[in-house]
Amino acid sequence: MRILIVLVLLLLLAAVWDFYRGKIPNALVLVGCGYGTIRLLLLGEILSFIPGIVFPVIVLFPLYKIGVLGAGDIKLFSMLGFYFPFMEVLFCIFMAFLLGAVISIVSLIRYENFWERITYLLSYLKECFCQGHFRYYYLDSKGRTNSGSEYDKSKIHFAIPIFIGVLLHIGGVF
Repeated sequence: MRILIVLVLLLLLAAVWDFYRGKIPNALVLVGCGYGTIRLLLLGEILSFIPGIVFPVIVLFPLYKIGVLGAGDIKLFSMLGFYFPFMEVLFCIFMAFLLGAVISIVSLIRYENFWERITYLLSYLKECFCQGHFRYYYLDSKGRTNSGSEYDKSKIHFAIPIFIGVLLHIGGVF
């Protein structure tokens, strides 16, 4: 139980840091991974947890490359692999994306740019399909990053859905 308290505290700190600073400190992730590694080594179970540690990095990396998920978010998902078996990591990822979608929709409605963003998404997907490759998601018509634009208003801090998803998992919701 103590190990889960450490994980929850680290995820809470990550969520708060992400909300206020827009980044997740590497030191925080290193502490979480270090504590998890020591625990797994003492239990002699490090090999069985490797899939849950590596899978998020491999599968979510393309979302980082197109700019829709931060590197810190992927590191947090990978950190979960030190505390949960592979299938539980998958459930946490699924729940975080589900919560992230709900938060995003609420944010889009709040900032009254829901249809604008949906139109942009459909245009982006059509462009990627026609050109046969993905590009960075947040680019304006001149190829510049849309940082600081209207799109930033509805941007969510993904460490928050990760934190809530893990809390729901620990609480037995799924």
